[in-house]
Amino acid sequence: MVVLKNVSKNFNNVKAVDGLSFVIEKGDVTGLLGPNGAGKTTTMRMITSYFFPTSGEITINGKSTWLHTQQTQRQIGYMPENNPLYNDMIVFDYLSMTAKLQGINNKKIINRIKEVAKSIGIKDKLASNIGELSKGYKQRVGIASALIHNPQVLILDEPTEGLDPNQREEIRKLIKDLSKDKAILISTHVMQEVKAMCNKVIVINDGKLIAQGTPEELAGTKILKVVIEGEKIKESLEKLIEEKDEKIKVEGKAKTKTVFVYSNRELRPEISKIAHIQKWTIWEMQIQDGLEQVFHSIPNKNESK
Repeated sequence: MVVLKNVSKNFNNVKAVDGLSFVIEKGDVTGLLGPNGAGKTTTMRMITSYFFPTSGEITINGKSTWLHTQQTQRQIGYMPENNPLYNDMIVFDYLSMTAKLQGINNKKIINRIKEVAKSIGIKDKLASNIGELSKGYKQRVGIASALIHNPQVLILDEPTEGLDPNQREEIRKLIKDLSKDKAILISTHVMQEVKAMCNKVIVINDGKLIAQGTPEELAGTKILKVVIEGEKIKESLEKLIEEKDEKIKVEGKAKTKTVFVYSNRELRPEISKIAHIQKWTIWEMQIQDGLEQVFHSIPNKNESK
């Protein structure tokens, strides 16, 4: 089990991750969903101890990644974004090198490679040059490398990126099969990937938690989108929040702002009343339903964190 408690990460004056809290459990494929620049890769790198949080705590099976770095790292298999491989190496040699780096006994390496290759579906590719493999098989080699030391936690950054539809479906099935005895976290900016293979979803943007739950739970979340022209919009509407899982998100720096109200209560009459008192102009007010709307309510960015 991986637990993040109020985790933040600053790079100079930039807060890449801001107070994230969530749990990844054995048997689950948890999707970390957000646009480019949302903080997904930064979050994964903190879990792997590539770097440490500025504040907050990450534990793996009850052990702090800060206090027990080597012990917790041994429990994690990690495939970074873009799956960096040595294209001039033979698959078997590459996995052998990875196994040695993970501290596997030399006498056990050959058998372990055969076991992983069989489970990942690359047994007939062990003698192949990595550079000659298809993108789908390269992804399998990357996953095999992450699994070589039999970790309890598997972290995959954009595992289906760049694959054709058939390859994507094969990797999805593989990941779901692997989750039977592992806790798996995948990142993606493609909502369809979360729907296809995840049973839990964490939506983030600007390093902050937007929503979390099962796809079914998030599909039931209602989002009220309101476009308002006026003053003190956020301060006035925040007074409507009563429930723990309710939140308000305000976008826009001009006088006209787009407001997303995450609540299953009917708040349109209350907002109209406040608008009348505050002398706002409401240009748009509509209810959106489901995970797709949660995701599409997030502004996309091109920068990467």
